[in-house]
Amino acid sequence: MLAESLLYLIESVKVMLVGVLGLGNLGGAVVKGLIRSGMPSSEIVVYDVDGDKIKLFGRMGVRSTESISCLQREVEVLILCVKPKDSGNVFSQLSRIDAGKALVSFIGGLRLEAIRSKIKGEGVYRAMPNIACEIGEAAIALAASDCVDLASKKKVVDVLSRLGEVYEVDERFMDAFTSLSGSGLAFASETIRSFYEAGLLLGLDHDVSKKVALKVFIGASRLLMENGFDEVRRRVATPGGTTVEGIRVLEEKNVRDSIVDAIRAAAEKASRLVPTAL
Repeated sequence: MLAESLLYLIESVKVMLVGVLGLGNLGGAVVKGLIRSGMPSSEIVVYDVDGDKIKLFGRMGVRSTESISCLQREVEVLILCVKPKDSGNVFSQLSRIDAGKALVSFIGGLRLEAIRSKIKGEGVYRAMPNIACEIGEAAIALAASDCVDLASKKKVVDVLSRLGEVYEVDERFMDAFTSLSGSGLAFASETIRSFYEAGLLLGLDHDVSKKVALKVFIGASRLLMENGFDEVRRRVATPGGTTVEGIRVLEEKNVRDSIVDAIRAAAEKASRLVPTAL
């Protein structure tokens, strides 16, 4: 009985180490997001071929390893944040995934089937976040291979939930998520920028124009979480008023259709992103 109690106590305080392989824009955002979420930096282990990047994150208290294989052995959840062209070299250095551990690929275009063909083990996942994971506001798609165990899945969801909201999806929707969420952050930024530039054109100074543009989109987002699109438009667009006049221009310029086309084009591009290095 005492032995069982001690074992339970040891397991309850056991630290789960998270590994991040690749410290580019996305990998760096993941590390910053995990630290911002309250995860101790000592529980994050990284590897990158660029020693300067390792030193940069080392100053945040993050540990590093001397190789990819060492990183995999040390952590329970390993997140791959490398470019598709580098995936072949990465997988050549990975070994079997132990029971209860997980490998999460953020590599664009790399299907679960391709990953499973290169590495043995059950805990294989594919996810698509965006760089808003740096501030804990990412929309993250998560797809799992058929044979994942519940223990590793819980660990993966717990880690990714620190970076934003996790949506478990069938892998066939990953390209849609890549464009809507991944690329969508840039599309949204461009849209907000147009509001900022309009404010400048109308005489507002830079600081006020940017703050107002951002506040408009924050307010719209929060309203839309509780109301339909048509309802928000109806409440703002008084017949014969200024909003109706502006919407008329947006419709004449096919702005909404252009945004839809941009997201569709990004999704089609994502479907063609098959890493050739594997």
